[in-house]
Amino acid sequence: MSGLSIVESIPENITFGSSKLPESTFSAWNSLIKNSKFDLMIAAYKSSLRGKHVFGSGNSQLFSTQGEKIFDALLESGTQKGVVIRIVENYPPKDKGDNADAASLERRGAVHRRYLNFQKILGKGTMHSKFIISDKRNFYLGSANLDWRSLNQKMELGVVVKNCPCLAEDLSNVFSSYWNLTSYGTIALDDGHQIIQKEASFNMRHPLRVTHKGVSTDVFIATSPPILNAPHRTWDLDAILQAINDSKNFLYIHVMDYFPMFIYSNPRRYWPVIDDAIRGAVIRGVEVKMLAAALHYPALGLRFLSSLQTLSGINSSGSIERIFKVPTSAEMQTVMVRERRTHNKFLVTDDTVIIGTSNWSGDYFDGGSTGAAFIARQHGTVNEERPLVKEMKEIFLRDW
Repeated sequence: MSGLSIVESIPENITFGSSKLPESTFSAWNSLIKNSKFDLMIAAYKSSLRGKHVFGSGNSQLFSTQGEKIFDALLESGTQKGVVIRIVENYPPKDKGDNADAASLERRGAVHRRYLNFQKILGKGTMHSKFIISDKRNFYLGSANLDWRSLNQKMELGVVVKNCPCLAEDLSNVFSSYWNLTSYGTIALDDGHQIIQKEASFNMRHPLRVTHKGVSTDVFIATSPPILNAPHRTWDLDAILQAINDSKNFLYIHVMDYFPMFIYSNPRRYWPVIDDAIRGAVIRGVEVKMLAAALHYPALGLRFLSSLQTLSGINSSGSIERIFKVPTSAEMQTVMVRERRTHNKFLVTDDTVIIGTSNWSGDYFDGGSTGAAFIARQHGTVNEERPLVKEMKEIFLRDW
């Protein structure tokens, strides 16, 4: 592996003083697409790269210039460069235009498109994974949707891995399972049904050992939901719980939604798995900080966050929550009703970084929705010897 880098989307008009920022999501995607020679595999919750689906034709590019460029890059790669592009996305769309651009690219002959309707297949859940694989050697995985708003209006964070065919091939197998799943009908959840797919090459017990900036680093891909996971694939929830339970000095979490329950089920159900682990970390004396958007059902979300906050100082450290709200200028408020927000989904501890695609509620990990996460555990004894941990810690504290 020759490259592992963090990439971010920072909303327009947001600055962090003299802080050096990682490469932008737009730049990373643009590079992956334009440098692809053979194939692209894209797992997407939505495909809304052009602003016209929101603004209409008149002001279609007012805010969506970067998304338009990604759309054009996909169109050029698929129609002029001979790159085979396959896209799997969620269906039915939640909002107007959510599936419009993959469908448009398909009509123009640029991509092969399939969609996953988990309400039909599993009776619950959504296709919520977000990654792009190029030539089975390079990939992006992170919080950003294939959506212009994820490029310049939301806080997003992901990882780009280059020249790592072992891990890219493993993620390609995840994509293939989605692609093949589109041909299935209803899958019974209680009959032990197993989708036929390749075994995971790496997992929590047997990670891939790589070197990142001179430091030995164990990496692997974990996914949800467990019913669809390949043999030997680590459930991303298990990876998160291990990271929390193994944390010794600090645990920093940045996630859009945090609910210890199945928030979208009817009736709602309590789901304390992650919440219990966080409380255990606080009691052990770990410094816990959490950033959340509290966007959906804010009154309910704030109650859970406030409950965690009452543990602050219980063992000479803290569990301190902050609500991260992205400011919106007056001229943008009429068109950016809920678009400018933090959409990140990551954690960092003393030695571990997890970058995922799922919000933190039972619906995403154990409710039928797909999710994927990149896990990296760095060896060493002090923070300075763990460059990826150090970078992610600095990003979190910058936002804090």
